Amino acid sequence: MLNDKIYLIDGGLSTELMCLGYKPDETKLWTGNSIVERPDLLKQAHLNFLKSGSDIITTASYQLSVDLIEENLKCTNQKAYDIIKQSFRIAKEAVKEANLGSEILIAGSIGPYGACLCDGSEYVGHYAKNLTIDFLIDWHRPRFESLLEEGCDLFAFETIPSIKEARALIKLLSEHPNVKAWLSFSCKNESEISSGDRFRDAYQVFKDNMQLIAIGINCTYPKYIEKLLESVSNDGTVSKPFIIYSNDAKIWDNSIRRYVNSNNEDPMKVVMEAIPKWIKLGAQYIGGCCNINSENIQQIKNFISDNHI
Repeated sequence: MLNDKIYLIDGGLSTELMCLGYKPDETKLWTGNSIVERPDLLKQAHLNFLKSGSDIITTASYQLSVDLIEENLKCTNQKAYDIIKQSFRIAKEAVKEANLGSEILIAGSIGPYGACLCDGSEYVGHYAKNLTIDFLIDWHRPRFESLLEEGCDLFAFETIPSIKEARALIKLLSEHPNVKAWLSFSCKNESEISSGDRFRDAYQVFKDNMQLIAIGINCTYPKYIEKLLESVSNDGTVSKPFIIYSNDAKIWDNSIRRYVNSNNEDPMKVVMEAIPKWIKLGAQYIGGCCNINSENIQQIKNFISDNHI
């Protein structure tokens, strides 16, 4: 059953690390490299989000697999597993240090198989056509179980590009009935997730799963999201709440390899104007992804509070 509380999740961990002077884009491990190289900055990034009002923070494990860690850090298999676990420990240290006196949740970030290919495949998702669900379950298992062993009991299955990979993750989740997760898709337009599957169909497949606290959208252009949500519900009557953490309204320019402003818009103004619409349509978890830092999360918190949403 839904309640009236809006839960605020964190923003883009890579974005916040960049604000602190770290460059996650210089390594295939992305934010995961900070676990080894600059755990102090990673903890500070988590702390910044907590101080900005986040009720939920996510670990730096999005773009980590055992094989990718071994390949890039030339370390042992056991060390690779420990690095994944350390992502949770650092987040836990930040929560303890923040001492906010309220219940803060840590979600273990589980990015898609495509993210660890390090070629942008997570924004297309076509790789899933050539992989079996059993293969995807076995591939995701080491990271999932490493975080689980460390005490993580909430997972962020995020930037998932296809229904097929989502099915694999939910099947893996079902092996641990007391564990919760959210399922968040990356979307390429106003109706489809990245692989071309319809968001409406993806929601319908998983809406009755009791282990999922929410289903939604992340790492997506914010102007697409209202129509995506409307494809499921026009009046906010949903059986499973939405989780929305979009990018800001910049557009990726592949020719110069960076985000640029679109139509001279204020990129955060676009997000702010959309938030009441998302909540009206059934969003109960709100945060940010690429280009949204802790100051922006504070803006979102203040906006929700000031407008009594």
